[in-house]
Amino acid sequence: MLPPKVIVAVLAGVAGIALTVSLGNWQTRRGDEKAARQAQWDDALARAPSLIASGEDADAIARRLPQTVRATGTFVPDGTVYIDNRLVGGVAGYQVITPVAVADGMPWILVNRGWAPRNMADRTEVPKAPVSSAPVLVEGVAVAHLPRALDLGAPGGPLRGIWQNLDFEAYERASGRKVARFVVQQTNDTGDGLRRAWVRPDAGVDKHRGYAFQWYSLAALLAGLTLYFGGKAAISNTRRR
Repeated sequence: MLPPKVIVAVLAGVAGIALTVSLGNWQTRRGDEKAARQAQWDDALARAPSLIASGEDADAIARRLPQTVRATGTFVPDGTVYIDNRLVGGVAGYQVITPVAVADGMPWILVNRGWAPRNMADRTEVPKAPVSSAPVLVEGVAVAHLPRALDLGAPGGPLRGIWQNLDFEAYERASGRKVARFVVQQTNDTGDGLRRAWVRPDAGVDKHRGYAFQWYSLAALLAGLTLYFGGKAAISNTRRR
Protein backbone atom coordinates (compact mmCIF):
# COMPACT_ATOMS: atom_id res chain seq x y z
CA MET A 1 0.00 0.00 0.00
CA LEU A 2 1.23 3.49 -0.78
CA PRO A 3 2.30 5.76 2.08
CA PRO A 4 -0.44 8.17 3.27
CA LYS A 5 1.42 11.25 2.02
CA VAL A 6 1.62 9.76 -1.48
CA ILE A 7 -2.09 8.94 -1.44
CA VAL A 8 -2.86 12.52 -0.39
CA ALA A 9 -0.65 13.88 -3.18
CA VAL A 10 -2.35 11.65 -5.78
CA LEU A 11 -5.82 12.66 -4.57
CA ALA A 12 -4.78 16.32 -4.71
CA GLY A 13 -3.59 15.80 -8.26
CA VAL A 14 -6.88 14.14 -9.25
CA ALA A 15 -8.83 17.01 -7.65
CA GLY A 16 -6.68 19.52 -9.52
CA ILE A 17 -7.34 17.72 -12.80
CA ALA A 18 -11.10 17.71 -12.18
CA LEU A 19 -11.05 21.41 -11.27
CA THR A 20 -9.02 22.55 -14.27
CA VAL A 21 -11.09 20.43 -16.69
CA SER A 22 -14.32 21.91 -15.27
CA LEU A 23 -12.91 25.43 -15.64
CA GLY A 24 -11.91 24.64 -19.22
CA ASN A 25 -15.41 23.33 -19.91
CA TRP A 26 -16.93 26.50 -18.44
CA GLN A 27 -14.80 28.74 -20.65
CA THR A 28 -15.71 26.60 -23.67
CA ARG A 29 -19.43 26.94 -22.88
CA ARG A 30 -19.08 30.70 -22.50
CA GLY A 31 -17.41 30.93 -25.89
CA ASP A 32 -20.06 28.72 -27.50
CA GLU A 33 -22.87 30.82 -25.96
CA LYS A 34 -21.38 34.01 -27.39
CA ALA A 35 -20.88 32.40 -30.79
CA ALA A 36 -24.53 31.27 -30.76
CA ARG A 37 -25.69 34.80 -29.88
CA GLN A 38 -23.64 36.17 -32.76
CA ALA A 39 -25.30 33.67 -35.11
CA GLN A 40 -28.71 34.91 -33.90
CA TRP A 41 -27.55 38.50 -34.42
CA ASP A 42 -26.32 37.83 -37.96
CA ASP A 43 -29.61 36.10 -38.75
CA ALA A 44 -31.55 39.09 -37.45
CA LEU A 45 -29.50 41.52 -39.53
CA ALA A 46 -30.15 39.43 -42.63
CA ARG A 47 -33.93 39.75 -42.27
CA ALA A 48 -35.95 42.74 -43.48
CA PRO A 49 -36.71 45.24 -40.68
CA SER A 50 -39.99 44.74 -38.83
CA LEU A 51 -42.23 47.80 -38.66
CA ILE A 52 -43.35 48.97 -35.22
CA ALA A 53 -46.65 50.76 -35.72
CA SER A 54 -48.84 49.33 -32.94
CA GLY A 55 -48.76 47.68 -29.56
CA GLU A 56 -49.33 44.33 -31.25
CA ASP A 57 -46.21 44.91 -33.36
CA ALA A 58 -44.19 45.68 -30.22
CA ASP A 59 -45.47 42.55 -28.46
CA ALA A 60 -44.61 40.37 -31.45
CA ILE A 61 -41.09 41.81 -31.63
CA ALA A 62 -40.55 41.28 -27.89
CA ARG A 63 -41.21 37.58 -28.41
CA ARG A 64 -38.55 37.26 -31.07
CA LEU A 65 -35.32 39.02 -30.18
CA PRO A 66 -33.00 40.16 -31.56
CA GLN A 67 -34.40 41.56 -34.79
CA THR A 68 -34.02 44.61 -36.97
CA VAL A 69 -36.83 47.14 -36.65
CA ARG A 70 -37.97 50.52 -37.90
CA ALA A 71 -40.48 52.94 -36.43
CA THR A 72 -41.68 56.44 -37.13
CA GLY A 73 -42.56 58.50 -34.09
CA THR A 74 -41.60 61.44 -31.93
CA PHE A 75 -38.77 61.43 -29.43
CA VAL A 76 -39.76 62.37 -25.86
CA PRO A 77 -36.73 64.32 -24.56
CA ASP A 78 -38.10 64.57 -21.01
CA GLY A 79 -38.05 60.77 -20.84
CA THR A 80 -34.29 60.55 -21.45
CA VAL A 81 -32.02 58.72 -19.02
CA TYR A 82 -28.24 58.41 -19.13
CA ILE A 83 -26.74 54.98 -18.43
CA ASP A 84 -23.41 55.48 -16.65
CA ASN A 85 -20.06 53.69 -16.74
CA ARG A 86 -20.19 52.53 -20.35
CA LEU A 87 -16.77 52.21 -21.98
CA VAL A 88 -15.95 52.83 -25.63
CA GLY A 89 -12.30 52.59 -26.57
CA GLY A 90 -11.38 52.62 -22.88
CA VAL A 91 -13.17 55.96 -22.32
CA ALA A 92 -15.99 56.17 -19.77
CA GLY A 93 -19.27 57.69 -20.82
CA TYR A 94 -23.02 57.36 -21.04
CA GLN A 95 -25.45 55.55 -23.27
CA VAL A 96 -28.34 57.90 -23.98
CA ILE A 97 -31.79 56.30 -23.77
CA THR A 98 -34.75 58.27 -25.10
CA PRO A 99 -38.28 56.94 -25.66
CA VAL A 100 -40.10 57.26 -28.95
CA ALA A 101 -43.88 57.77 -28.92
CA VAL A 102 -45.18 55.96 -31.98
CA ALA A 103 -48.95 56.15 -31.54
CA ASP A 104 -51.43 57.25 -28.90
CA GLY A 105 -52.14 54.59 -26.32
CA MET A 106 -49.26 52.26 -27.19
CA PRO A 107 -46.16 51.73 -25.03
CA TRP A 108 -43.18 53.94 -25.57
CA ILE A 109 -40.26 52.37 -27.44
CA LEU A 110 -36.98 52.88 -25.60
CA VAL A 111 -34.18 53.77 -28.00
CA ASN A 112 -30.49 53.51 -27.18
CA ARG A 113 -29.47 56.47 -29.29
CA GLY A 114 -25.74 56.03 -28.75
CA TRP A 115 -22.77 56.88 -26.56
CA ALA A 116 -21.20 60.13 -25.41
CA PRO A 117 -18.09 60.64 -23.22
CA ARG A 118 -18.33 61.72 -19.61
CA ASN A 119 -17.12 65.15 -18.51
CA MET A 120 -14.37 64.03 -16.15
CA ALA A 121 -14.33 67.44 -14.44
CA ASP A 122 -18.03 67.26 -13.59
CA ARG A 123 -19.60 63.81 -13.34
CA THR A 124 -23.06 65.31 -12.85
CA GLU A 125 -23.03 66.91 -16.31
CA VAL A 126 -24.95 64.87 -18.85
CA PRO A 127 -24.28 64.89 -22.60
CA LYS A 128 -26.04 67.35 -24.83
CA ALA A 129 -27.80 65.19 -27.38
CA PRO A 130 -30.67 67.20 -28.89
CA VAL A 131 -33.56 65.59 -30.72
CA SER A 132 -36.00 67.00 -33.22
CA SER A 133 -39.58 67.69 -32.12
CA ALA A 134 -40.77 66.51 -35.54
CA PRO A 135 -41.61 62.88 -36.32
CA VAL A 136 -38.47 60.91 -37.09
CA LEU A 137 -37.64 57.51 -38.54
CA VAL A 138 -35.66 55.31 -36.16
CA GLU A 139 -33.92 52.19 -37.42
CA GLY A 140 -31.98 49.70 -35.39
CA VAL A 141 -31.82 46.31 -33.72
CA ALA A 142 -34.26 45.42 -30.96
CA VAL A 143 -32.51 43.61 -28.08
CA ALA A 144 -33.82 42.24 -24.81
CA HIS A 145 -31.87 44.60 -22.54
CA LEU A 146 -28.70 46.60 -22.07
CA PRO A 147 -25.68 44.84 -20.58
CA ARG A 148 -25.87 45.30 -16.82
CA ALA A 149 -23.21 46.88 -14.62
CA LEU A 150 -22.79 46.31 -10.89
CA ASP A 151 -25.42 48.37 -9.06
CA LEU A 152 -25.61 48.18 -5.27
CA GLY A 153 -28.51 50.62 -4.95
CA ALA A 154 -32.16 50.49 -5.94
CA PRO A 155 -32.69 50.36 -9.72
CA GLY A 156 -33.75 53.47 -11.57
CA GLY A 157 -33.84 57.12 -10.60
CA PRO A 158 -35.40 60.33 -11.92
CA LEU A 159 -35.94 60.96 -15.60
CA ARG A 160 -33.25 63.04 -17.28
CA GLY A 161 -30.93 61.64 -14.62
CA ILE A 162 -27.95 59.29 -14.49
CA TRP A 163 -28.80 55.61 -14.01
CA GLN A 164 -26.46 52.68 -13.45
CA ASN A 165 -28.67 50.25 -15.36
CA LEU A 166 -31.84 50.37 -17.42
CA ASP A 167 -34.69 48.57 -15.67
CA PHE A 168 -38.07 48.48 -17.41
CA GLU A 169 -40.16 48.43 -14.22
CA ALA A 170 -38.14 51.24 -12.65
CA TYR A 171 -38.49 53.28 -15.83
CA GLU A 172 -42.26 52.81 -15.85
CA ARG A 173 -42.46 53.97 -12.23
CA ALA A 174 -40.37 57.05 -13.01
CA SER A 175 -42.24 57.97 -16.19
CA GLY A 176 -45.75 56.79 -15.42
CA ARG A 177 -45.83 55.24 -18.90
CA LYS A 178 -45.74 51.67 -20.16
CA VAL A 179 -42.72 50.72 -22.26
CA ALA A 180 -42.10 47.85 -24.67
CA ARG A 181 -39.96 45.06 -23.29
CA PHE A 182 -37.00 45.65 -25.54
CA VAL A 183 -34.49 48.37 -26.38
CA VAL A 184 -33.73 49.52 -29.91
CA GLN A 185 -30.03 50.00 -30.59
CA GLN A 186 -30.29 52.83 -33.10
CA THR A 187 -28.23 52.47 -36.26
CA ASN A 188 -29.34 55.40 -38.42
CA ASP A 189 -28.08 58.95 -37.95
CA THR A 190 -30.57 61.49 -36.59
CA GLY A 191 -28.08 64.33 -36.19
CA ASP A 192 -27.55 64.07 -32.44
CA GLY A 193 -23.76 63.71 -32.47
CA LEU A 194 -23.81 60.46 -30.51
CA ARG A 195 -21.50 57.57 -31.30
CA ARG A 196 -23.21 54.31 -32.20
CA ALA A 197 -20.53 51.67 -31.58
CA TRP A 198 -22.40 48.52 -30.68
CA VAL A 199 -20.40 45.63 -29.27
CA ARG A 200 -20.68 42.40 -31.23
CA PRO A 201 -22.33 39.59 -29.23
CA ASP A 202 -19.36 37.33 -29.97
CA ALA A 203 -16.86 39.77 -28.45
CA GLY A 204 -14.45 37.74 -26.33
CA VAL A 205 -15.01 34.34 -27.95
CA ASP A 206 -11.32 33.97 -28.77
CA LYS A 207 -10.43 34.99 -25.22
CA HIS A 208 -12.70 32.32 -23.74
CA ARG A 209 -11.28 29.69 -26.06
CA GLY A 210 -7.75 30.76 -25.18
CA TYR A 211 -8.52 30.45 -21.48
CA ALA A 212 -10.09 27.03 -22.10
CA PHE A 213 -6.92 25.88 -23.87
CA GLN A 214 -4.83 27.07 -20.90
CA TRP A 215 -7.01 25.21 -18.40
CA TYR A 216 -6.99 22.01 -20.47
CA SER A 217 -3.21 22.28 -20.85
CA LEU A 218 -2.85 22.64 -17.10
CA ALA A 219 -5.12 19.63 -16.61
CA ALA A 220 -2.93 17.60 -18.96
CA LEU A 221 0.20 18.73 -17.09
CA LEU A 222 -1.32 17.78 -13.73
CA ALA A 223 -2.37 14.41 -15.14
CA GLY A 224 1.13 13.75 -16.41
CA LEU A 225 2.76 14.76 -13.13
CA THR A 226 0.28 12.75 -11.07
CA LEU A 227 0.86 9.63 -13.15
CA TYR A 228 4.62 10.08 -13.17
CA PHE A 229 5.15 10.72 -9.48
CA GLY A 230 2.36 8.38 -8.41
CA GLY A 231 3.77 5.59 -10.55
CA LYS A 232 7.30 6.30 -9.35
CA ALA A 233 6.14 6.12 -5.73
CA ALA A 234 4.28 2.89 -6.41
CA ILE A 235 7.37 1.29 -8.00
CA SER A 236 9.60 2.43 -5.13
CA ASN A 237 7.13 1.06 -2.61
CA THR A 238 7.04 -2.33 -4.42
CA ARG A 239 10.83 -2.57 -4.44
CA ARG A 240 11.04 -1.93 -0.71
CA ARG A 241 8.81 -4.89 0.05
